[in-house]
Amino acid sequence: MIEACGDERGNDALKKAVRLLSVDGLDGAMMVVEKELESNPESWEARCAKADILYLQGLYGASLQWSEKSLALNPNNALAWNTKGNALYKLGRYKEAIECYGKAIEIEPLFIRAWYNKKLAVEIQLKRLRPQVHYLSVKAKRKKHSDER
Repeated sequence: MIEACGDERGNDALKKAVRLLSVDGLDGAMMVVEKELESNPESWEARCAKADILYLQGLYGASLQWSEKSLALNPNNALAWNTKGNALYKLGRYKEAIECYGKAIEIEPLFIRAWYNKKLAVEIQLKRLRPQVHYLSVKAKRKKHSDER
């Protein structure tokens, strides 16, 4: 979650936001992130944390926007790619989500959550395609059968 947004040196405000998640919940964490963004609007870590919090609040469109804002400043942030993928997944944009998870994995090959999320999105894609594949298969069989007559 949020602790993965920054590196090991992460700033104190974001560390406090992570601690607040367990004490004050998402609203407390968001207040800390908002204060960090006021003092440092170009903080990709704070933007990433805000995207994560918005995602957890079910605000997927806003989470997507903040993920993109974080990635504009640091395109090598695997967590932001994963969070962007999660928001796209929730918005039903599975193909794009799969691409984001792939980018997260490319940056951090051992990012287990990204691998798992990619698997889920691929499964949804396959389920959505299954009726079309079945229809085309039945249609081909009927055509072959009619051609044999």
